[in-house]
Amino acid sequence: MNIAKLSRTTTFRLTLVYSIFFTLCVVMLLGFVYWKTAREMTRRVDQILNLEEKDFSQAAPDRLPRKITESIERDKRHIYLYGLFAGNALVAGNIHEIPENLPRDGNIHEIIMPRKTPPFPSSVVRARVIRLNSGNWLLLGHDAQQLVEFREIMKGAFFWGGTLTVALGLIFGFASSFRPLSRIDEIQRVCELIMRGDIKQRLPISRKRDELDMLTAIVNKTLDEIERLMSEVKSVCDSIAHDLRTPLTRLRALIYRAQQQGQVPVLEQVISEMDALLQRFRALLRISEIENKQRRAGFQMVELPDIMEQAVVFLEPLAEDKSIDLVLEKEEVDAVQGDGELLFEAIANLLDNAIKFTPPGGKVTAKLSRESGGARIDIVDTGPGIKANERAAVLNRFYRGENGRNAPGSGLGLSIVTAIVGLHDFEFEFGEVDSGTRATILCRPLSLHRFVE
Repeated sequence: MNIAKLSRTTTFRLTLVYSIFFTLCVVMLLGFVYWKTAREMTRRVDQILNLEEKDFSQAAPDRLPRKITESIERDKRHIYLYGLFAGNALVAGNIHEIPENLPRDGNIHEIIMPRKTPPFPSSVVRARVIRLNSGNWLLLGHDAQQLVEFREIMKGAFFWGGTLTVALGLIFGFASSFRPLSRIDEIQRVCELIMRGDIKQRLPISRKRDELDMLTAIVNKTLDEIERLMSEVKSVCDSIAHDLRTPLTRLRALIYRAQQQGQVPVLEQVISEMDALLQRFRALLRISEIENKQRRAGFQMVELPDIMEQAVVFLEPLAEDKSIDLVLEKEEVDAVQGDGELLFEAIANLLDNAIKFTPPGGKVTAKLSRESGGARIDIVDTGPGIKANERAAVLNRFYRGENGRNAPGSGLGLSIVTAIVGLHDFEFEFGEVDSGTRATILCRPLSLHRFVE
């Protein structure tokens, strides 16, 4: 596995960022502990020096040398420093001279002082020099080497703690990135198969249901739709080749006969056949225009009751010619966002189909009702109906159901309806009725969760 490739994954980068952040937090915590501990240790040393200053300052001048000697004898750890000087001459103590870098101002200072006694030749001490009432100088010091050692220990803790934390973060990041990267490699392999033309391939989905699986599910849904569209394009091409072959052959025969005989009725029939062909091509172009979704810019709030009434009035003459009772039932519903002309065309196509397949004396009902999710449009007829196994197929272009093979038309009316419904993000379905067909348009947008399951 390529290390550079692993380091570019989001999992690795997030792990590295968290590791650095955690390292900074650890260093800050250790720094705070060191600051508080060192401060407390320094305070205690200074407190000891203050107590000794008070004790030695109150001692009688002739008694002070003996008191210093006794204190040195009690100091088995050699951590206390004493020096009583008359001018620059040592009177008593374990320090032979006052260091030059130690100010004689009575304040406590931290300096490096040479030691004449074991265990160290020199060490860090906190010391002060005070002037006694007798005129002598008194040096009081306390070994502070523990503070230095503690400081070095904390520096090591800072370094190793931070280094190990970052190192463990890098190791965990690489380990965590391996699995997602292997999944991406698998997705890439499948995508290459799809690019080579195997459109039935689908991206793998794990059981983790993480964000990568969510994205993969969306892509698979998209591939499903692409496969459906490609299949529909192939079906359209096959249908065009099949459906247009017969009328074109018939048209050629008519033209040849007219050429031979000069018959006007034959020429009229030729024009009729050509009009039918042109109508099919116009319908195909209409579907393509709608599916391109270029008309959404003209969407506005439209009133469905008015559109329903216009469609029924438009098709009433056709229903009367076939002695079919065309009925409109409508309720007050909220206005919807859409293209009024396209919605009129969809409803008119459904009514035209219903009237076309309903026998004389039948009934077609156009019903507009209100539901919790939005408006509902039902077109119900008393015709022969559509078989359950054909309800999905009749939405394909040029498909003619078993009960409608001999009916006039191009087989594109329902394709136009589904294109318009899809443009508005509505739903279209066929429902069960006692006799005939019920076509339903649910005027509510499709929920996004249908695409991300």
